[in-house]
Amino acid sequence: MADIHDRLERLQRRDELTRRVLQQRSVPEPVAGVGSDFVEIVEAVVQVVRRHPGMSVMVAPGDGRQGSAVVRVTEQDGEVDVSVIRNNG
Repeated sequence: MADIHDRLERLQRRDELTRRVLQQRSVPEPVAGVGSDFVEIVEAVVQVVRRHPGMSVMVAPGDGRQGSAVVRVTEQDGEVDVSVIRNNG
């Protein structure tokens, strides 16, 4: 029984760490203002770009929302930059 309790405890610690990281989101304010679903997509793109040196990706919501931003995610020298290219808001 102790083994399963140890595993559950580790899962809880990992979930807590994930929650803390997600609370410290680092996307530009115009992106954050578009909606939490778009922010989640941008953050997923950041994770992919981080793993591919030199990669650059542009993302824009395609549903015609007001305030939609075109966002560029670029990796250079181990750092990932998220910048707003165009904000229609």
